[in-house]
Amino acid sequence: MARFRVASVPYVNAYPLVRDLLRDPDSEVVVQFALPSALPELLDSGEVDAILVSSIDALRSARRRVALTACIGSMGPVESVRLFSKVPFKRIESLALDGASLTSNALCQILLEDRYGVRPALETMASDQAAMLDKCDACVLIGDIGMMAWTEGLHVLDLGEAWTKLTHLPFMWAAWVGNDGLTPELASYLTAPTLFSEPYPRTFLREFRAMEAMPACASLGAAPEDEEERELVYSEVAEQWGWPLEVARRYLHDVMHYDLSVTMVEGFREFQRRLLVHGFADCSHFPELVEPAFDQVLS
Repeated sequence: MARFRVASVPYVNAYPLVRDLLRDPDSEVVVQFALPSALPELLDSGEVDAILVSSIDALRSARRRVALTACIGSMGPVESVRLFSKVPFKRIESLALDGASLTSNALCQILLEDRYGVRPALETMASDQAAMLDKCDACVLIGDIGMMAWTEGLHVLDLGEAWTKLTHLPFMWAAWVGNDGLTPELASYLTAPTLFSEPYPRTFLREFRAMEAMPACASLGAAPEDEEERELVYSEVAEQWGWPLEVARRYLHDVMHYDLSVTMVEGFREFQRRLLVHGFADCSHFPELVEPAFDQVLS
């Protein structure tokens, strides 16, 4: 029987972080899926030990921890989190927020005010582009819907690209977040896939603690890149989500960043700073950062 339970967003960009857990019948970790807005309740009820959730959730409770192993991030365009507007951005007076999101809604408000000087009236709605734009000047859409949404005749802002242009930093959209149940041992199972990232020791701890490597880590995550295995992942995404194969390949390989680097954490701290400046008073907690205990997994 699995020892840990986790929950994840059901989007393509999360698939590389949960794929190995899903495929291993003897995995110590069971994975379930829910929309970002539903994940915190699963965690706080004790139903799961950690959640792959919108990064803003980690800032909203003094109990929160973040695993120092992986994230869903971007440096520049993210493509799957976008603002769609019927009018130029400086003329937006009403904004429909995506009911499935937390981080993206807050980020959009920050970007509209800091880059375009506007503070539109807000309304949270279901993720339906036509209905949202029928009622408001603009809307935020995330995930696979945000990536495939209609663009003709609309002003479109990629929120990842806008953030990086504003701050010159990456943006951490989601991370493995937990409370007391997010232990170093659990964090050891929640590593970034080496097919799409640097091996773990070269990402965070090597920079953050000036460590050359951790021997136990190397035996888990330092395998060379395997082009054939990556192509299998692209094919799985194309089949399961109905994406063109080339789109899946480019999105996972070129757009997504799974390394939880020092720079990624800097971007996350800057996001928190701007949240507080913009009146998001419930985002004052910076989470405890949990290092993985690979020796426990190997013993």
